[in-house]
Formats: sequence, structure tokens, C-alpha cells
Amino acid sequence: MKLSFGTVIDDQPNYFIEKIWKGLTNLSAHLEKDYYQYLQRHLEKFNRSWDGDQYTEFLEPKIHTIRKDADNLWRQGMEIMMVIDKDTPGEFQFAPVLSCQHIQTISISKVENRPVQASIDGRLLPTAELHQFAVNDGFQDIEALYAYFNGDFKGKLIHWTAFKY
Repeated sequence: MKLSFGTVIDDQPNYFIEKIWKGLTNLSAHLEKDYYQYLQRHLEKFNRSWDGDQYTEFLEPKIHTIRKDADNLWRQGMEIMMVIDKDTPGEFQFAPVLSCQHIQTISISKVENRPVQASIDGRLLPTAELHQFAVNDGFQDIEALYAYFNGDFKGKLIHWTAFKY
């Protein structure tokens, strides 16, 4: 199933493609060859590289994503096709087809005058783990994650690596 990613948040690049690839190449050295093939295909389609920023080497890997999944479509073992600009003429698959390794439930909330909280599969994450969770999902910190979802959120955590909370 297609898993669509944006490339900007608040008019700023989010580097999700680069962060996802950083996680993939950390998984397996043989994926490095695939990286250059997909990068070349992107260059041919859009006449620009997604890896144009000199600071991307300092990015942390994105190893999962959060989705609403109200219809319970995502399941462990499903194929994941990572794309940008889904269902448009500019749609582009930027990584090889992967397998969904795990699905976990996620709840993110904030009570007035208290810090953001998140629970995964019903387990409340301590602050340090919550920060790492936000980074693992491609965000700078907990507040950026919360702001992206524009408040409280319930959904699914889709993993394409073996990592699990």
C-alpha cells in the first residue's frame, strides 16, 4: 500500500526522504546502491536532487510514521510503497518496496499547563523516550511533533524496521 510523505512543514523542508533513507542505509549496506538509483530517478523526474542540502549528513533517521488509519487498513507484513505527491502527476516512489514490520497504537495528548504525553500500545512513554520517539518519527522534538498533529491525536505507528516500543 502507498504511504505518502510530505516534503515541507510550515514552508520549511522536513527532510523526511533523507531521514528515511538514513534509517534504511543504517539497516543494510546493500541499500546504499538503491539509494543512488532512487536519487538519480528523482533527479531525472524533477530536475533536482532531494539530497541538495549540505547539512543532511547530521540528520537523525526516521524509522516509522504515524497515521490515523481509521479503517484499520495497515497490517503487519503488508508491502509499503513510500511516495511523495501521491495520486498526482508528480507522484514519486522514493524507496524500494518494504515490508510493514509492526503496527502499534499511539495516543498523543497535552493537558493545559502540563507537558505533552504519548502512549504506545497503552504504555505511557517517559520524557526521554518520548523525545527519542519524536526524533525517530522525523521531528526535532516533542513540541514539534505535537504541533504537527495540531493537538491531541490517536492513530497507528507504522514500522518498516524491526525497532518497536
